[in-house]
Amino acid sequence: MKKMTFTGNLAAFILVFAVCAGFLTWWHLGGGSASVSSPLVQLGVILAAPFLVYSIGVILGLIFLWLKKTTVRRVTKIICRVLGIASLAFMLLAIIPVFFPRYGDALLGPVQVVVIIAMTAPILFVVLGVLYAIGCAGVTPAAVKGSGTGTGSTSVTCVHENEG
Repeated sequence: MKKMTFTGNLAAFILVFAVCAGFLTWWHLGGGSASVSSPLVQLGVILAAPFLVYSIGVILGLIFLWLKKTTVRRVTKIICRVLGIASLAFMLLAIIPVFFPRYGDALLGPVQVVVIIAMTAPILFVVLGVLYAIGCAGVTPAAVKGSGTGTGSTSVTCVHENEG
């Protein structure tokens, strides 16, 4: 993993973690009960925990991959990147009805899925965050032909002397 990829993603998801943790702390200490009618507060109440848990998965995954210098195959990286970004985009779809109420009925599905998963299986968000982190990992270099390290077959010729 490149250092810029690591630091950029780590900084972004530490910021997401801090904002979500700060909001949830404020909410649970009673600071938000008076302004529950605000759409942004409702958005935070619904989506802060899933984004918090997702960011924990990304942060832990990035740190593990960085410290262990882990690399993955190109196909694995692409699949994990697609799954990680798709899940993040799906969670972001749940935000749209707050800012554009006319789309509320059309995007009720993502909101329901995110809320149900957050209540029943929050560890899934951690797994999706780790998949995002694996999508940021470095790629294992391809084996060089003829170096003896690849999966190609090697032919061996045996020469026997005739004992006569």
